[in-house]
Amino acid sequence: MKLDVHDAKILEIMQKDARTSLKALAEASKLTPPTVSARIKSLEEMGIIRGYRVDIPPDALGQRVMFFMLKAKPSDLEEAGEALAKIPLVREVHLASGGRIIAVAVVRSPSDQERLTNDIAGIPTILEYDNYSVVKSKKSDSWAIVAEGTEVSLNCFYCGKPIQGTPYKIRLGGRDHYLCCPVCEKAYREKYAKLEAGAKKAPFKGR
Repeated sequence: MKLDVHDAKILEIMQKDARTSLKALAEASKLTPPTVSARIKSLEEMGIIRGYRVDIPPDALGQRVMFFMLKAKPSDLEEAGEALAKIPLVREVHLASGGRIIAVAVVRSPSDQERLTNDIAGIPTILEYDNYSVVKSKKSDSWAIVAEGTEVSLNCFYCGKPIQGTPYKIRLGGRDHYLCCPVCEKAYREKYAKLEAGAKKAPFKGR
């Protein structure tokens, strides 16, 4: 699947300001507000729009950003990444080639930093690491580059694997569902039907 010119324009604007009104989005993308609303809902269902956040710079709250460059055995990379992700002060974890991990953390005080480094040092699959404090940020844009014709990568709603080629799209419960093959489509319909039947049989617990 590829983004068309309308979806690309909607995403481009919303990536800069997610609070842009439907009217403004409609004018920019040359669509009607109801059509824009439907497209946004579809982009959310496909996982292209994961959510909406308030961007709060840590330094505005007196907090400090730290970057960590870590190394693990390639066979331990997933385990090490999961352990890092469980540390509350760690805000981002990226697994890279060669057993490398890039992590971003935010600390509020020296005690935070000490606790953070102790937590990281306590992960047995981490072989070594360096850390750096951010002195000044010169640029911090959204990561995705949005343009017409950009390939859209979807995961199968049933097996979770990346969908190769054109997905099988079915509409259930008022929303679109994307599957990778006829086998997953059949299994997903059966699973959905069982869940739906179970929900109808469940007793209503009123007050």
